[in-house]
Amino acid sequence: MANNSGRRIYNFVETKKAAKPKDVKTNLNLNKETNLGSGEYDDVYKEHNSRYRKWRGIPDINRLENYVLQYIIGQDEQVRQIITAIYRAIKFKSIKTNILVIGSSGTGKTETIKQIAKRLNMPYTIEDANQYTQEGYYGADVQDMIYNLLNNANQDIKLAQQGIIVIDEIDKKVSRDDQDISGTKVLKSLLKIVEGTILKISSLADPFDEAMVMDYDTKNNIVIFLGAFPGLEKIREKRLNKNPLGFSAAHEKVENKQKRYLKSDLVEYGMPEEFVGRIDTIVEMNKLTKQDLALILKKSKLSIFRKYQAELRKMGITLSYSGKLFEAIAEESLALDTGARELSSTVNYIFENIIYDILSDPNKYKLCTLDLDIVHDNTKYKLS
Repeated sequence: MANNSGRRIYNFVETKKAAKPKDVKTNLNLNKETNLGSGEYDDVYKEHNSRYRKWRGIPDINRLENYVLQYIIGQDEQVRQIITAIYRAIKFKSIKTNILVIGSSGTGKTETIKQIAKRLNMPYTIEDANQYTQEGYYGADVQDMIYNLLNNANQDIKLAQQGIIVIDEIDKKVSRDDQDISGTKVLKSLLKIVEGTILKISSLADPFDEAMVMDYDTKNNIVIFLGAFPGLEKIREKRLNKNPLGFSAAHEKVENKQKRYLKSDLVEYGMPEEFVGRIDTIVEMNKLTKQDLALILKKSKLSIFRKYQAELRKMGITLSYSGKLFEAIAEESLALDTGARELSSTVNYIFENIIYDILSDPNKYKLCTLDLDIVHDNTKYKLS
C-alpha cells in the first residue's frame, strides 16, 4: 500500500477470531501534525481531546435531541432518526448500526453528526470518500479510516472501537464500471468495517514485532455514510408511478413507507447489493426553505450573523436592523442552491465594509444600523 502522506501507517489483516490480548504497551508513534480524515480535524477535537479518555456516560436521549436542535434547523425528524440510531448502537451492543444520510449540500448532514459526537464525547473521523481507492492502488486505503479514528481517540484503541466513522460523498463511489478502481470496489472493500470484524494492526516499520500488534474490533463502530445522490429521487418517482396505490387507510400507510428511499432504489442507482444490505437506517434530509434559512440566521447557535452580533457587542457596538433582514439574506442565499452554506458568504459580504470602518477607528462607534438593501449593496449601513 502506498504511503503518500509521509506518516507512519499500519497494516490491517482481517482475522476470523480475535487473538487474546497481550499485556504490552503499544506505541503508535502517530504524527501529531497530520491532517486527519478529510481535513476535518477541527477545534472540537483540540478542545475535547483530554476528555476522550474518560467515558462519562451519555445524556438522556431527549436531552441530546434538544441540544442538537439548538444548532440544526429544519431537520427535526431527521435529527431524531440519527440520534435514535446512534443510541441504539450504544445501548444495544449486539446490533450493528450503519447509517446512510441522504441530502443535498448545506442541509446539515455533517454538522448534525459533529454536534452529536461532541455532546457524547465520542471520537469521530470524517472521511472524504473521493480520497480512497481499492487496496493496493495509488491513494488512500479504506483501512486508513481506522488509523484516523485512533488518532482522534488519542491513540486509545478501546475508545476508538466505540467511535464514529463518517464517510462523506459516498455517492461519488457509485460506478457501473467494474474496472473502476476508485468506485464500486471501494464500497465493497468497506464491508470489513461495516460488517463488524476483527482487524490485526501491526506497524509496517517492524511487522514482526509482536509487541506492536493489536486487535481492532469494528463491531461497535458506528459507521455513517453521507451523500447527495443526485438523480436518486427520479428512481423513487419512477417506482411510485409504476405502483400507484389506492386511497384506503391501509394503502395510505403503505404509501407513506414507500415514499421513503428504499434499498432497491440504491441498488438501481448503482450501489452494490451486498453493501446496501448492510445499511440499517436511511435518513433523508429536508431541502431547506427560505423560512428554514432565516431561522438558522435568527436562532441557530451556529448562525454567523449571531456571531458577528456577539463580536460587535464585545466592542460596545449595538447592531440595529429590520426583522425582515433575515428573510432577505435567506432569499439571496437560496438562489445558489447550496443550502445553509451560502449564508456565510452573504453575511460576510454584509459586514465587509462595516468591519473595516470599525477597525480603522476603534472605540468611536456605539451603534451600527443596517439598511434592508445591504444584502445587495454592502455600503447601506450607518455607524454612529
